[in-house]
Amino acid sequence: MIKSKKIAVAAVLCAFAAQLSFAQEVSFENKLSSELVNINISDAGTKAEFAGFTNKTKAEYTSDNLDMGIELKFNLSKDNDAISVGAEEFIDDYFIEVRPIDLLGIGFHKGYAVAGSYLPCLDKEIEASNIGSDFGVFVRPIDGLVISGGLDFISYFGREGAAPLFNFGAEYALGETLTFGAAFRNIASEERSIGAYASYTGISGLTLNAGFTYNGEIEDFNISGNLINAAAMFNNGSLGLYADAVVALGGEKDDANELYTAVNACYFISETLFANLYGCFTNDFDNEDSWCIGVSPSVGFMINENNTVGAGVYINLMKAMNSISVPVYWKYTF
Repeated sequence: MIKSKKIAVAAVLCAFAAQLSFAQEVSFENKLSSELVNINISDAGTKAEFAGFTNKTKAEYTSDNLDMGIELKFNLSKDNDAISVGAEEFIDDYFIEVRPIDLLGIGFHKGYAVAGSYLPCLDKEIEASNIGSDFGVFVRPIDGLVISGGLDFISYFGREGAAPLFNFGAEYALGETLTFGAAFRNIASEERSIGAYASYTGISGLTLNAGFTYNGEIEDFNISGNLINAAAMFNNGSLGLYADAVVALGGEKDDANELYTAVNACYFISETLFANLYGCFTNDFDNEDSWCIGVSPSVGFMINENNTVGAGVYINLMKAMNSISVPVYWKYTF
């Protein structure tokens, strides 16, 4: 019953956005991707298996008074001898923000990552930098300043052993050069996280990000603890260079990594053909055999303004095992 209600809500949101799109802005993206085959090489031998397919769909509507969006995700994968299609969490993300007046926004599951927490090679922000909530408000008293507060669901008041999930924070943009802010998540609980971040864009084509997170986590690379993050993004004509790094201090998980770093270079060979080279490194300094190196060269081709296809090779090198996959994708946008 709960899943049916979620799907019904999603349908209403999409229909509403379609009705309003003639006057405002609607964006859409669908990406079908696969690693085709996963080849694992270890002392025990070589094993190859079908990697399956993933489809991600994202639609957003924006206007002066209303923003909304939804992300859907499902997989086709091999489950022992069977083929499975679908996902338990078909609705991967969604949000609504309504602004009855310019000063005030009311958000439902609306995320807002403080500038400076973005990691370009990972293409994600640090989760603890989010000053949004499942239900929250955004106050914009002056240009460049956003103050937010709210709570996540399910929050309990007066329940023994459970604290309400309060979040709040602020971001301030100083002209077009410097943006900084702080985020406080789950602040009433012992599992609280606190982050401070800044982003500098004072040099043409260059963006520098940095920050500190108390009790943060980057799930993709098994990083947890008190995080120091830094990133650089440089774009000049056909060339794009990106780098990011996160160091974890004082983490409580014995098997967690303490370092993640990555670089990515993209070059447009022509107006429609581009090449990409990505590399990453992770390590747990308490375990000398935990290091992991990833390398991925790839190419992409823009068929037209709406369709892009790409393919590459991803090589993962570890102490105990090496792996190879062949990522491919087709992306449609408008």
